[in-house]
Amino acid sequence: MTSTGVAIPASTANYSEFGRLYHAFRRGIYLYPCDEPEKDRMDILHKLFLVARRDQLHSAPVPPNSHWGPVRILDLGCGTGIWAIDMADQYLHAEVRGVDLVNIQPEKIPPNLRFHVPSDYESLWSHGEESFDMIHLRMACGSVSSWAHLYQKIFAHLKPGHGWIEHVEIDLKPRCVDGTLPENSDVTRWYDYLVDATQRVERPISYNQNTRQYLEAAGFIDIHEEVIRAPYNTWARDPHQKEIGRWYNLALSEGLEALSFAPFGRVFRWDIDQHVRPLLESVRHVISNRKIHAYNNIHIWRARRPQ
Repeated sequence: MTSTGVAIPASTANYSEFGRLYHAFRRGIYLYPCDEPEKDRMDILHKLFLVARRDQLHSAPVPPNSHWGPVRILDLGCGTGIWAIDMADQYLHAEVRGVDLVNIQPEKIPPNLRFHVPSDYESLWSHGEESFDMIHLRMACGSVSSWAHLYQKIFAHLKPGHGWIEHVEIDLKPRCVDGTLPENSDVTRWYDYLVDATQRVERPISYNQNTRQYLEAAGFIDIHEEVIRAPYNTWARDPHQKEIGRWYNLALSEGLEALSFAPFGRVFRWDIDQHVRPLLESVRHVISNRKIHAYNNIHIWRARRPQ
């Protein structure tokens, strides 16, 4: 293990708002906090994805080293760095890089891993084009202004012929298997409000339903999508679905404030204590009710850059 050795300029000092800590680098671009509860939420989500994917960190192939040079993996919006750390530990022959707006990664990391922070992946990249075997992106909805532009940039930085993108998102739109979720439920209202607020700042949190078309337009081939249902709680009978629901309930319950405070407080100027917290408590009640058979979808995309 070694140190990140990353220096953070004083101008990127974090600040407090709505009782949460937010980053100052490119202030206003990212609506979500960077404090200890948020770090915990990110790590819980990592566990959720491992459970949902049956302990698979990825589905895109990772090749061995070759005469073209070492395998290089890039994690965009790496958060706490937990996925990048696991990948570096699993693929000791690979060079793993992680980028994020804020320095919330641990100091001790594998020797084949390096974090580049603060870094905004929607701005110019300092990484060489055609240089990565895999570029990984997870939970980016709410922080991307142009999917078309981002996919084009990812395409340009993948190695021709065997460079892969892997993109994982949760579609937060409430869904139900049997009508037990009322049409105007509090979780549906919360989601609609959240979509409205994030669209107003041009970083919509709604899942991009045109992902395949955007990947094709960027030039990708061998496009594959996997969809995994994430129940709001343990209502499902299937043991795997029940375990996914256990972790998703924890992740969503713990993350409601992080997802909501800035969009509702900054954009709508709602009072946090009078309006936002009561709504979130109602949402928690809905997503914890085992009589309501509701869920979200996890979308896992992979695609290859052709020769």
